[in-house]
Amino acid sequence: MNHKTLGLVLASIALLVPALRAQSTEQPLDLARDKQVVADAAAAMGGRDRILAVKTLVVQGGGHDLNVGQSLRYDELGLQSDVWQIRDYKRTYDLANTRARFEVVRASQYPYYQGVGAERVVQGLDGDVAFNVAGNGNATRVFGGQAVGRRAEYLRHPLTLVRAALDPSAKLANGRTQGAERLVDITSGGVTLTLAINSSTRLPSRIIQMTDSPTMGDTAVEASFGEYSVVNGLQLPARITTRTDRWPSADVRILTQSVDADAGNLAAPANVRSAAPGAPPAPPMTTARKIAKGLWYVEGTTHKSLLAEFSDHMLLIEAPNDERVRAVLAKAKELRPNKPVTTLLVTHHHGDHTGGVRLAVANGITEIITHRSNVTYVNDVLSRPHTINPDDLAKKGNVKLPKITAVDDTGVLRDSTMTVNMYHIRDNSHADSMLMLYFPGGKILTQPDIYMPNDARNVIEGEPLGHAPWLQNLAGNITLRKLDVEYHAPIHGDYVTNKQFLDSLIFMTQFVPGGKATN
Repeated sequence: MNHKTLGLVLASIALLVPALRAQSTEQPLDLARDKQVVADAAAAMGGRDRILAVKTLVVQGGGHDLNVGQSLRYDELGLQSDVWQIRDYKRTYDLANTRARFEVVRASQYPYYQGVGAERVVQGLDGDVAFNVAGNGNATRVFGGQAVGRRAEYLRHPLTLVRAALDPSAKLANGRTQGAERLVDITSGGVTLTLAINSSTRLPSRIIQMTDSPTMGDTAVEASFGEYSVVNGLQLPARITTRTDRWPSADVRILTQSVDADAGNLAAPANVRSAAPGAPPAPPMTTARKIAKGLWYVEGTTHKSLLAEFSDHMLLIEAPNDERVRAVLAKAKELRPNKPVTTLLVTHHHGDHTGGVRLAVANGITEIITHRSNVTYVNDVLSRPHTINPDDLAKKGNVKLPKITAVDDTGVLRDSTMTVNMYHIRDNSHADSMLMLYFPGGKILTQPDIYMPNDARNVIEGEPLGHAPWLQNLAGNITLRKLDVEYHAPIHGDYVTNKQFLDSLIFMTQFVPGGKATN
């Protein structure tokens, strides 16, 4: 679960890394071709001189975006389920100084509302200094991938990118024709984007960035532009739609546009400009609590994993990210040095629960078990290219991929030492791809994203005991399966008794009023 993930229309794209830089080994004829694409775009938009003379641009509008990695299902309809309304959308550009301020209010609209009200986001850029502005006006500098992502977002507009491409310091490469478009790769300020122009109108039609995702690998983020109109001598788009790979991820309608209006002071505050990156946090301590014979609850971060011991191997339950997979595999080797971890159980398809799947496979996983609706997703995770930021699996080259075992409504893993019953969680509006697990030896239930006891991330304004919309759904699934549950070992939250769950169910909260974890 990650209901606060920003949509791709915003300036920082946390899951993405910078694209590969364009090469500068082209011949003179190639460079002339590259420059011609930019020159034609500039002429169509109003002319080189007019573009270079622009001092500011202010655009305002609204629309919607989607959290592509947090969807109901991994298909065309499912991936459009996690939708957020965009309002008070305002982008202010100071082109003369490469400064910007991006403002938006996002409000969740999806049916499985998680209690997050309208959220105002303000982000700034001053040259190579990126910063976020809190509700109280305090600004905090951001570094690394966030800063590079902010610069890319600044350039993800026809005016800013064409203007940057006209600067002598820009690197142009790989001019080409594809269908009804002409394209050129543009590198400015360490960011590489591809500009596509319509071969007939010569107006910019798309801006594409190749990015890296831990699950999907090489991923194109594509902004398309339409509904051009003349604004103070410039042709500017009034419709911007975004796709992440093949999936729609944002649609914005610009209602007002102003050229050379007063943009205000967009400079980074002095304390922000002088701020240095903080020391990286210490790695979390990983602990493995034995909760039943042959079963360990591995804690350390918000995303827990479990290890189950069978007669000749270990089962890893959940691979949220590389850091956790490395820690949990190390803990498994410490617990049972002579039993390899060969099987991985994936509870559902969300990105924050599957970011470590590829690393697990690189470290010896030979079978992945998941609900049948996740099979296509898992195959994509394993097979898509990772050339921008090669991970451990990509570096291994031709690796035999694991067997994928699909669970329909129910399934069981059993040998003489361990039994794990698997059930599809029915009628859950957060994700209909989820499995819950029951360990009869300890009468223990494990599930992701539904019951998160004592998880402070669920505390929101007006709900001090934690928003908990799906407890009744979980109780209904437990009753449906006739499970005798005494303990809960959730992927998020604490290990608690079923009595605590039943108390939380009455109040529909993640915390029990006046109580603490009963573990």
